[in-house]
Amino acid sequence: MNSPKFQIVVAGTGAVGKSAITLQFIAKQFVQKYEPTIEDVYKKMITINNQHVILDILDTAGQDEYSSLRSHYYAKGDGFLLVCSYDNFSSIEEILEFKETILQAKDVEDSSQVPILLVVNKCDLSNKDRVFSRKEVDDLARLYDLPVIETSAKNGTNVDNAFHKLTTQILKQKSIGKKDSKTKTKAKKEKKKRSIRCSIM
Repeated sequence: MNSPKFQIVVAGTGAVGKSAITLQFIAKQFVQKYEPTIEDVYKKMITINNQHVILDILDTAGQDEYSSLRSHYYAKGDGFLLVCSYDNFSSIEEILEFKETILQAKDVEDSSQVPILLVVNKCDLSNKDRVFSRKEVDDLARLYDLPVIETSAKNGTNVDNAFHKLTTQILKQKSIGKKDSKTKTKAKKEKKKRSIRCSIM
């Protein structure tokens, strides 16, 4: 049986640690120097509930000048890590915009229809170095109806968990989609049978 393959899109404004999180997950390396990303693609196999899953991870640009590319990236994505960071207040303010762009690209009405995980990076920072609190994060996550996780790309805290949690969401969503599809197919067959019986009578 072939392993399922999913595309993970890592999105968020610039300088929040999207590339650092991705490289920590892929290679267990922390890259401190910030260089703006246009598009990088990585591949990794993980195991979820004894099932092998292949992840194609797309690390996207956060800068406004690349915003026109986002809909193209998002339309192909199976799941999304929306990244903000504790030292960047605008990064959490812009999460809603990223979320809305994803929903538009996927042509759905709410986030329950798309696997999205809010990732708050740089949890290794002390409280005095943070520009917003965990409580503010939790309040915003409830408002935006998104699950949330704290990470530190620097020391690896919860980085693997973030990708695993999102992949679990994707598998669950795909499973629901298959069940819905089977239900619709069964309903169509029943309707066709009733139509045939009515025609005979």
